[in-house]
Amino acid sequence: MVADDVNPSVSSFSGFPMCVPRSANDTLCPLSNRPTVGTSTTPRRIFQAPDPLVMAPFLVGDFIVYRGFRTPANQIVAFEIIAWNVQITTTGAPTYIRIEETLVGVYTNDPNGEVAETRFVGYTSDPSVTVSISAVDINPCTGLTTDRAIAVAQQRPEAGGRNKWISRIDGTVPTVYTREYRAVASTGTVVTRNGIVAGQYVSPILEWIQPELLVPGSEPLIHEFSQFSHITKGVGPDEDGNIFGPLDPFPQSGVAVFDISTCSPATPTDPQTPQPHVDANIKIGTSGSTATVTDHLYVRSDDTFVLKGSQLNPSTVFANDTLTWRWSIVTAESAGTEANLSTFSRSADNKTATLKFASSAPTGDYLFRLEITSQSQNRTGTADVTITLFSGADTVTVQAVTWTSSQSGTIGVTCVSNYLVDSKVGMTVTYPGDGGVTTSAMAATPPGSGSWSFSTRRVSRPGTVTCQSLLGGQGTRTGTTAKKLRR
Repeated sequence: MVADDVNPSVSSFSGFPMCVPRSANDTLCPLSNRPTVGTSTTPRRIFQAPDPLVMAPFLVGDFIVYRGFRTPANQIVAFEIIAWNVQITTTGAPTYIRIEETLVGVYTNDPNGEVAETRFVGYTSDPSVTVSISAVDINPCTGLTTDRAIAVAQQRPEAGGRNKWISRIDGTVPTVYTREYRAVASTGTVVTRNGIVAGQYVSPILEWIQPELLVPGSEPLIHEFSQFSHITKGVGPDEDGNIFGPLDPFPQSGVAVFDISTCSPATPTDPQTPQPHVDANIKIGTSGSTATVTDHLYVRSDDTFVLKGSQLNPSTVFANDTLTWRWSIVTAESAGTEANLSTFSRSADNKTATLKFASSAPTGDYLFRLEITSQSQNRTGTADVTITLFSGADTVTVQAVTWTSSQSGTIGVTCVSNYLVDSKVGMTVTYPGDGGVTTSAMAATPPGSGSWSFSTRRVSRPGTVTCQSLLGGQGTRTGTTAKKLRR
């Protein structure tokens, strides 16, 4: 039994997912994904996946390492199973990621306290990718999550082709901690034929290191929990609407915790009213697109963007119902009208709208609305999405800058643009070093998401880091998180 239902945690050393075939010709676990040495039956131990979109089967001779626990019924529940002597690689998307270690050094401002470094260690199936690390913040009222970039991992080109990456964040400033962290490859995420989301790995923190006393004979340090958002605020509601708030009793005095009574009461789904949902993205070329957003999308006049609707109410009354789908601009809350669109076409079933602004359209916010009407219930549900047309510079924010002394100085930078078309943003990062000011290209991580990352070695600790896009947007941060030295 495997307890992890989110990540491909049954894998080869690189993180490539592995399986036990259900039959001799299991197309989702094919023997063809385990090539042999020449014409023999001996399986290769290091190879590139013949088909990177399906799992590879375990074979006799694979050395298995697992992490988990044994139940009283003598059943092993594992959250990770690794074929240690099988290294399966990929090139480009999909890229698989495995996290081996997550350790957080908890910050204190007590001068007698030493803060351990925060460290993420893992492996990838493609050594050429960049891996970015984000904290998964949780809305305590809704349970919805938001990724907050905190670091960029550095590839470790050690002998043997392990494809190892590591991220070190040394605690010199207060940091908000959360329950889970996400590692994402610069090649983006891909849903495989097995239904696995390749290109990311979500992990809880396996080890928390509280501040340690520097000066013998001093008063012991308190254990610091005030910045643990998942226990000061909670993790949101379960499927029945019960909100799990702060830890009670809280393990530290004098800490203000979130009051879940301030959350708006959950509105139960009306079984007779459709529940529309809108996804929005920008088309790239003939078949590509940016990442999908659900609330706010920034576009330019030469962009074609797509609104895709869906009906989320699971009530059985809609199973054989006739639903009417209607798209419109809410003129009273928009910078213009439908006349300012050069394209506004609907799909045959009216569930998707493809749009483009006219070159003369006024810039600003446009509120688009999807209405779904149930013919049998005579009720209408609505969902809105804001599209902002802009012509000037984008908004660039520096989200994280880290520096460690390892490998003659290693810097990691993460920046975000509110505009998602990578070819028009072309983000660069500028930082001072021993040889003067250096400007380098950043990688979209993942493509079309608005997030950009950069990492390099042999860099002195920079004072100021600036990210700038081709559209003129610029973000600057002074100072980095760096090693807190022993006293």
